[in-house]
Amino acid sequence: MLLEFKKALSPSAISFSGIPLSFSSDVMKQLVLHWQQQLKNKQASLRVSGIMSEIRPFDHSTNDYLNALYVNEKLVLWPGTAITLRDAKIMDDAVVMFVSDISYPFISALNNVALRKSLGMESMSPLRPPLAICTYSITSDNYIVLTVRGNTTNVYPGRLYGQGGNPTTTSVDIVQHQVEEMQDELLLEPGEIFTGTFRFFGIVEDLESFPGKPDLIGTVQLKFSSKELLERFETRPPENRPPDVADIRLVSFDREGLHHLLLEETKALDYCPPAHGGLLLLARREFGN
Repeated sequence: MLLEFKKALSPSAISFSGIPLSFSSDVMKQLVLHWQQQLKNKQASLRVSGIMSEIRPFDHSTNDYLNALYVNEKLVLWPGTAITLRDAKIMDDAVVMFVSDISYPFISALNNVALRKSLGMESMSPLRPPLAICTYSITSDNYIVLTVRGNTTNVYPGRLYGQGGNPTTTSVDIVQHQVEEMQDELLLEPGEIFTGTFRFFGIVEDLESFPGKPDLIGTVQLKFSSKELLERFETRPPENRPPDVADIRLVSFDREGLHHLLLEETKALDYCPPAHGGLLLLARREFGN
């Protein structure tokens, strides 16, 4: 747990304060070379699994020199923008998150000890992996919604998560970001989400796969029942689903349901680490230890 809030907070009680980052042309050149090697490493690992991929320019990039990795025309590794959490502080009944805009491939590069030394950047604090926002949707008949990540995703392949992802800018609107993610992942429309019910409980940190990666953890209520949600989700064939949402899993949102899920049905390594920590936090908040 990186930071547990004293009480559940609405999105309006959480603010983002930007801290600018800039790099010289020499540093940028080294960062781009490091990213190219990351693409080749991922391509090689997919090839071992029998998955063919292609490295080519990123279609959505404003920087022509940054490439991406595609599998069957779907992005699996790309140089999108992200925000990195520098610090977070509780102030009265609110939280301020100090963040910086960055292209997330560069976060990995800037945490490489050898590269940092060659660039003379040892004095700069290592950057955390991208900040994510993860909310667990609760259906009208009281089921919590988990997503199952696809096996080709670069981050936490095959593991369980909530709904959400990495904001791309420090000017992120939490509600808008999560609604857009839920539209993409669960095929929900804004009017089918009780947006006034978003509540956040803390920031959970990954100590396993991507040390220091933080997720802002929360919940939101849906107007759909579990049956209606599943029917909607299954209207999209598996081959057309986003790489990070291969399937969904519905679990009864009560003490017994979460106890059975966390202690009997699954183990910690079945989850993205922040999502597992987030469920434990949620269970404690809602149902006690």
